[in-house]
Amino acid sequence: MKLGLVTYQWGKDWDLPTVIKNCELTGFAGVELRSTHKHGVEISLNAEQRAEVRKRFADSPVELVGLGSACEYHSADPAVLKKNIEETKEFIKLCRDTGGSGVKVRPNGFVKDVPHEQTLEQIGKSLREVGVFGAEHGVQIRLEVHGRETCLLPNIRKMLDVADHPNVMVCWNCNPTDMEGEGLEA
Repeated sequence: MKLGLVTYQWGKDWDLPTVIKNCELTGFAGVELRSTHKHGVEISLNAEQRAEVRKRFADSPVELVGLGSACEYHSADPAVLKKNIEETKEFIKLCRDTGGSGVKVRPNGFVKDVPHEQTLEQIGKSLREVGVFGAEHGVQIRLEVHGRETCLLPNIRKMLDVADHPNVMVCWNCNPTDMEGEGLEA
């Protein structure tokens, strides 16, 4: 087993050289860089900056496992949904360019007055769209088990069933709710 780091808590205040150095010193084999943190690996980077990020990881024993986005697909507003899908596609390109293998996305809850089944269907269809795009670029889509109620395994299962794409994976969030209910096989 290999141990890695997500910069969500630890590492959020480190620049990229410090992230890599601290992972090396502590024996972390890989890192997921969560967007908006001090490391600065963001979709706004130009081609030269992306190549520099790739080189930094290539020159170290630390693997860039992927990028953690805050992209989510539950909004009832079509413009917000489209923005999140398009932003995910930009993260996919960034991930490919910097040498990562996946982009983490998340469900983040249900919208008041929208049937849950409708929201799960929408999330699943969005996952399929970004899953196809990711596959075309060699980048996995990692669905984080996340959000009030959307984190429940039957809901995650429904999203995956609707997505129905081999490039869409589940990424566990290590919360107590992960152990509740009958699991994905139910």
